[in-house]
Amino acid sequence: MIRRSARTALATAACGAVLAGGLAACGTVQQLNAADKVSKAFEAFGSGKSFSAKLSVDATAAQIEAFGAATGEEIDKDSAAALAAVSLSIAFSADKPLKDIQPTKGSGNGAATPADPSVSASYTLTGKGGAPLAELRQVGGKAYARGDLAGFAKLVGQNAAEVEGLAEGLPAPLGNALKGQWVSFDAKAPEGAGGTGGAAATPKPTLDPKAAENLNASLKDILTRDLSFEEKGKQDGKDRITVTAPAHKLTDDLLKAVEPLAKDIPNLAKLPKSAPAKVPDRPLALDLYLDGGALSAVTFDLAQLEEKASGTPLPLRIAFGHDTPAVQAPAGATELSSEDIGGLFGQLAAAGGGAGGAGGAAAPLTDAQIKELTRDGAMNEEQVRLYNSLGLGYQDIKDLADLRS
Repeated sequence: MIRRSARTALATAACGAVLAGGLAACGTVQQLNAADKVSKAFEAFGSGKSFSAKLSVDATAAQIEAFGAATGEEIDKDSAAALAAVSLSIAFSADKPLKDIQPTKGSGNGAATPADPSVSASYTLTGKGGAPLAELRQVGGKAYARGDLAGFAKLVGQNAAEVEGLAEGLPAPLGNALKGQWVSFDAKAPEGAGGTGGAAATPKPTLDPKAAENLNASLKDILTRDLSFEEKGKQDGKDRITVTAPAHKLTDDLLKAVEPLAKDIPNLAKLPKSAPAKVPDRPLALDLYLDGGALSAVTFDLAQLEEKASGTPLPLRIAFGHDTPAVQAPAGATELSSEDIGGLFGQLAAAGGGAGGAGGAAAPLTDAQIKELTRDGAMNEEQVRLYNSLGLGYQDIKDLADLRS
């Protein structure tokens, strides 16, 4: 239940924030005062050199349990406590305004687009009291990671001593990383992993400029028609603006707008042709909070998605930060080579009883399997071969590609 709740929360918050941001960026709602404020608030994000966001469930454990009871999906005490305590934070920083960062060009042969080394990033999962459970940073083309396996076990009501034994049984670098010590590695995937022969690399799908222009025009029209803005006064010193949309109609309109692009973007063919029946056929509202004109937070009440949860709110919150401290590389990190990483993944695959087997090596992929795995564009050949060399078999990689698509 906790995993399903977390997925629902993340998806809802992401969709709401992107939707509001897309509308603000399109510039078609300037005639409305509230929408004009939202537009300027989102424009301000790109003018700074840093940005941060924190996602959390803005409710107590008791409120989360009550929500589960109201919807008929019981949330046990430990899961409710974990959801109430956990939060996910991201941060980006650069030496110039974020709006001036240009996308890094790929190699042209289907390889993954490398990250811009001038942009530093941080991803942190925290638990009770703000203690970090997992952290990933990228600074200057190098990645840093660490976790707290025992802390995570405590969060979900498990015996920390038992999981600590798992870390002891792993190679020293990984075991130490799961006990809170930093490790570092090259953020760029090793080139030529698994060899360069076999099927030709699959280029990433590209969108015709005219099709992109038509899509942009369609989205502007849809958002202008379907969304409404309303100022709700002050709350805790912040300007509160509510964005409302008819959920089923908006979903239907957006799906129809992207449908013509399915021939150019294979993954879009997986989308339904119309809004699924489970999408509520009623208006849904998203609250935005502005502080001095800058976007401070976005909240969405998950109870809107469940008719049975009426009167039992479960708000999801994204708090935003502007001009936050630059992301820094942690001191004292143990550096891992590509060979170290390959060995670690191989041992993990073996320990998990996956395709790697007892020796940690997976069966080499055939040309036909590589072609199938890269068909939809979720992964390219270089990535597929890398995962295979790290101990993942065909089905393991297929499952991972399905998650990414």
